[in-house]
Amino acid sequence: MKYLFSVIILLSFSYCLSYAQSEEPPIDRWDTWLILGNKFVLGGKENFRHSHELQWRVNDNMRQLKEWFYEGVFTYSPNSKWEFVPDFRASVKPERYDFRFGLGTVHKSNFYSSESKLSSQFVKQFKYQLDIDSRGNVRQGIRLVLTYNYIVSEHILIGGLIGPFYRWSDSFTGIEFIRGGGVFTYVFDPSHTLSFAPLFGAGNIKPNGWSYSFTPMFSLIIRINKDYKYVPAKYINF
Repeated sequence: MKYLFSVIILLSFSYCLSYAQSEEPPIDRWDTWLILGNKFVLGGKENFRHSHELQWRVNDNMRQLKEWFYEGVFTYSPNSKWEFVPDFRASVKPERYDFRFGLGTVHKSNFYSSESKLSSQFVKQFKYQLDIDSRGNVRQGIRLVLTYNYIVSEHILIGGLIGPFYRWSDSFTGIEFIRGGGVFTYVFDPSHTLSFAPLFGAGNIKPNGWSYSFTPMFSLIIRINKDYKYVPAKYINF
């Protein structure tokens, strides 16, 4: 009888353990996104220009709408090296609305060939942002993104970017994510370009460690004005 009682206790313990494990499924450490964007750029003949973008993002291995948003960016270029870029983003998510106010600086280094033609560009973006959602939550963050672009020909540009994002809020403080990858751009004409950026990311899901993602991004850019006083900084404002 005592052996039967021991077996019953052992089976009961195994059942409880398996039930507890089923209640806490393992964290999914990998996801595949898709980002589609359409941006319009206006101005530029003087020191000012502005852009307006609609973007759609899906995640959960491209099966679920993560968000879609409008983003407006105002750019002031006092000279050929610096840009000051306040921006605003309004996001629609399945469970809430998000509003992001950003204020950033962009420093660009332009490099020229022996024929005095622009050959490449190195861009450093530093931005502070304030996020407010429809539930009243307020979060803050700082990002630093480094971007390099190389002009292969009149129609082809290649490059890459990398950047961490630091978040602080009531629920989370620390490096929230890091994103980077290559950027390939095809220039149809001075007004139309199509960029493809196969980006990889690492997100901090405290206290469970890090998760990883592949985020292919396609962006069609339409420039209403083709002439600029200064060469614009080319970077992705993710």
